[in-house]
Amino acid sequence: MLFIITLWYNNSIVINKITLMVETRQTKLEKRTYKNAVLYFIKYCNNQYLHATKLNKLLYYLDFIYFRDHKESVTGDTYIHQGFGPVPAHIDEILAELKIDGAIDTEAVPHNDIEMINFEIKDDSKFNESIFNLAQKKLLKQICNEFGNWPTEKIVAQTHLEAPWFYSKPYEIVDYAYARDIDFFQ
Repeated sequence: MLFIITLWYNNSIVINKITLMVETRQTKLEKRTYKNAVLYFIKYCNNQYLHATKLNKLLYYLDFIYFRDHKESVTGDTYIHQGFGPVPAHIDEILAELKIDGAIDTEAVPHNDIEMINFEIKDDSKFNESIFNLAQKKLLKQICNEFGNWPTEKIVAQTHLEAPWFYSKPYEIVDYAYARDIDFFQ
């Protein structure tokens, strides 16, 4: 399947737009599961460290570890190699839909000359944990237990040490084939 992905980045002088045409073997975004995974992380991993960047890394571990063990991702998203590690291509769309649906609220807070996005569940009835199978539930819990109290900088550094990010190039697709080299929860 061919996707066109538009990325915006700031190089300190001007905001640039990159449009990538990428081919991926993942054929379907699992929006319902994706939204519930985001809500799961907000509900169970939401502490002083959960900001947008860390949420991206939690989703990365969910998808890549599940792919390693089951040959499919949970969300169906494609990940892009960015400066702070792998970023799900559709996360902004998912977060916007959750906010429009009234499921979450977001707040931009200043942090070291940048803004961090904090999350809050606004309507817990929008969260449906029963859509996850047993293996997905187990992995979600393991991810929160392992990474929940990690500062963003630590989880970003960890993703940079792993084959999926290491073997991809900036602004390119992070290949699920390298998921086999992730050592967590084996």
